[in-house]
Amino acid sequence: MSTFDSRFHSYTSTELNELLDDDNKLYQMICEMDEMSEMQQNKELTIASNRSLAEQNLSLQPDLDHQKVHLTKLYCSLQELHESYQLRKSTMGSSSLDTLLALLQTEGAKIEEETENMADSFLDGSLTLDSFIDDYQSKRKLAHLRRVKIDKLREMVLKGVQLPQSSSNEHSQAQETPNTPFQRLANGSPAHVRSTPTSQPSGQPQLSSYPDARSSYMPQSAGVPNTVPSYSCPYPQALAQGPGAGLPPQAGFIIQ
Repeated sequence: MSTFDSRFHSYTSTELNELLDDDNKLYQMICEMDEMSEMQQNKELTIASNRSLAEQNLSLQPDLDHQKVHLTKLYCSLQELHESYQLRKSTMGSSSLDTLLALLQTEGAKIEEETENMADSFLDGSLTLDSFIDDYQSKRKLAHLRRVKIDKLREMVLKGVQLPQSSSNEHSQAQETPNTPFQRLANGSPAHVRSTPTSQPSGQPQLSSYPDARSSYMPQSAGVPNTVPSYSCPYPQALAQGPGAGLPPQAGFIIQ
């Protein structure tokens, strides 16, 4: 751009006016600039690069179409397998092993009959060799698989294996725990079980769950000498334990 400025700097006003009036000469001068030639080269390189990328993308188009078709087939197969799984899952939840064994035996006998008919057709000449090889091999494979499944299922029926049922009943039984206020020993006496403390209203003093020992003592009667003060025991009397009882003293009992 500096050469372009220096070139026009030497022109007079008359020459500049003539140059403005001559478009062809002005266009020729612009095309001879170094910047224009560099831009033209970059343009050609960009066009060539785009053409190469486009040709490469077009060469990958058949493979892309093939992969799309393959993906569509796989998706359809997956959908069929999912529907079959859901059907078998619902059937397994509502059928017994005996029912499943009977159904599987029916299907096994059906495929065995189909293979025998196919072999007879081949021997009669009504079935070509290529068709016989393709279909007979796949059906015999299916027949063997069903035979193995029938044997395994029959073994499970003989062993008395049950289908897994819902564990909702077990869960409800586990939640039903005995809620007894106390337990009893083997001799029938109640065992001491600490009860859950009850909440007291706010603003009131806390009440003790045990009776006050001071209130159980009665003052000595005035004028009665040698009177032993009587009191009531706040705890139940302990049972008499023999030397061979072998039971430890319970908490809260008074051993006499």
